[in-house]
Amino acid sequence: MMIKLISLDLDGTLLDPAGQITPAAKEAIARAKAAGIRVVINTGRPAQEAFGYVREGNTDTLVSILGGAAVVDSVSGQVLRRWDIPASAARRTLELCLNRKIALMIFAGGQIVTDPHSKGVFLQTYPSPAFHEHAIVAEDPAAYLEEHRLLLTKIHGEGDPKTFPLEELSALEGLTLTSSGPRDFEVVGCGVDKGRALALIATLYGIPLEQCAAVGDSGNDLEALRAVGMPIAMGNASQAVKDAALRVVSSNREEGAAQAVLSCLE
Repeated sequence: MMIKLISLDLDGTLLDPAGQITPAAKEAIARAKAAGIRVVINTGRPAQEAFGYVREGNTDTLVSILGGAAVVDSVSGQVLRRWDIPASAARRTLELCLNRKIALMIFAGGQIVTDPHSKGVFLQTYPSPAFHEHAIVAEDPAAYLEEHRLLLTKIHGEGDPKTFPLEELSALEGLTLTSSGPRDFEVVGCGVDKGRALALIATLYGIPLEQCAAVGDSGNDLEALRAVGMPIAMGNASQAVKDAALRVVSSNREEGAAQAVLSCLE
């Protein structure tokens, strides 16, 4: 199978446990691009963070962000497509997630919004300069979104899973629930996933999905793996992701991303 595009998740995949793109991964990406293969980032993170990794890893211009809720051009900053949570469900979604001692990242209208409790948690647990530089702290995020007429695109919540309002959220129409780890949950619009965003990127680059590879490790990567001709799971991936893969590489502690990219050149 000739691979012409490789989609890479960030956390748990391209990034090592220290949150870095290793020299070996950078070299593998360079080799793939020299062979005429597109390499794109497909992440749950927002543009403000993703663009730095695009530059560091020298990946291609188009990026899937927010778990597939938007496709953006990292050079111009243009949002090519964004799939928001329906307004009919957005406010209730926020009400269910706020005031539960859940650390929340709220993505709306291209902005990152959080509340004082969440900001304090993320200062300790999420050392991302780009996130903290751009995050707006609002006492009442729901009121902030309403005041500024921002459409809700995604919510990422972290904490004790016992406090997650998953049953209530799943009863709302217009939502998709997923996760990127055992102690988080993510809410996006119905039908939004990394596979849908990857399909748009592949179309824009003129590459059939069967000639694409996708590399990932967690539940929110599953649809990307299911969409492509060569699904690749990291060694640290969940069992569900490994079951969806045709190939399993080493973990992100052991240069699994570099191995996955180079395997597409064979």
